[in-house]
Amino acid sequence: MKMKNLKKSCLALFILSSVVPFSYAAQELTPEKAASLQSFKEISIRGSYYNESDYARAISKAADKQDAAYFYITSVNSHPSNDSLRIIYARLYKADATELVKPQDNFRQFAGIYEYPKATAIHFEPFDIVRLRGYFPTQVALNNAVAKEASSRGAYAFFIDRLVQVNNSGNQQVTAYIFKKDAPERKLQPDNAIPYDSEAGQQALAQGGEAAMQVERPGYYSSSSFNEQFYADKFNNKSVKDVETTTDTNLAAAVKSGETAQNMTANTDAESKTAIAATAPAVSAKPSIVPQKSSRYTVTLPNGTKIEELNDATAAKMVPFDSIKFRGYYVTAQEISFNAGKKAAEKGAKYYHISRIAQDSKGPNKTIYVDLYR
Repeated sequence: MKMKNLKKSCLALFILSSVVPFSYAAQELTPEKAASLQSFKEISIRGSYYNESDYARAISKAADKQDAAYFYITSVNSHPSNDSLRIIYARLYKADATELVKPQDNFRQFAGIYEYPKATAIHFEPFDIVRLRGYFPTQVALNNAVAKEASSRGAYAFFIDRLVQVNNSGNQQVTAYIFKKDAPERKLQPDNAIPYDSEAGQQALAQGGEAAMQVERPGYYSSSSFNEQFYADKFNNKSVKDVETTTDTNLAAAVKSGETAQNMTANTDAESKTAIAATAPAVSAKPSIVPQKSSRYTVTLPNGTKIEELNDATAAKMVPFDSIKFRGYYVTAQEISFNAGKKAAEKGAKYYHISRIAQDSKGPNKTIYVDLYR
């Protein structure tokens, strides 16, 4: 019992050395310390706050009401209809918050570089894109080629995001993201986050509390994919490198010793479970107030107008201002989305959701039902 109390006392002393001094009881953690502790709750508050000190005082006061000993501000949102109004998001921690244990990396290696499964890669910010074009007779040959290129650029890990055939030839083009060992955290939006600039988003932000937690946050990304165009522009890297591979790729040479051929073909469920618990880097010290929207299918009309398609989960949180239906012959989902987006834009919508597609009982035509949102 004495040993347990001693451990708690030591943990509390360690946390106190990692906080930002403040007048209220709840203290603000440094980014490094916040990333190493288990939060028990996330909250949001809203009000007229003009600087970081104002944010911290308000969150500290709110944290006291939740019996929290520490807090960490994750992001700051400006209200879309009131520039002076801010929505502050923060994680809360107990005095005896559990220290997160950082497990050892348990990923496959190619040419000395780790291969991240998607569940891991999506949580980290890449520092560059690798695009290769060539003949890859096996998955091992493909991974090895990407790993060698990643190694030449000083990467710690890579993730293959896309692989396509080149003009029906035997060649393939691969797009991969590469990461440093201390890659910053890529904070993720839930897939059903309400659009920040939508009517429903404005209402939720005005309501505050749990409602505001459902809205897209600044600096957060889609949890389902990387945006290749965004990162290509960010890194100013759109080049494709032609490479040559040979067929004498050796399993033992391609990966670290001790792995089996079965492990080479695909990531196991165990790897995916390990992925989310992989070593977490510290988060950004200063939250941005610039909204960053989730990646959605976007229809761009000939006049330059853009309108976005909502998924089922997001649409379920919003109330449409109108609904339309139209009928025609459509071969692909892209054709349906384009025509739905075009008709939604004509009605003054910012977003649309295809609620139902009904196939005619006689003939190839379909009837498309679409909900419209501001």
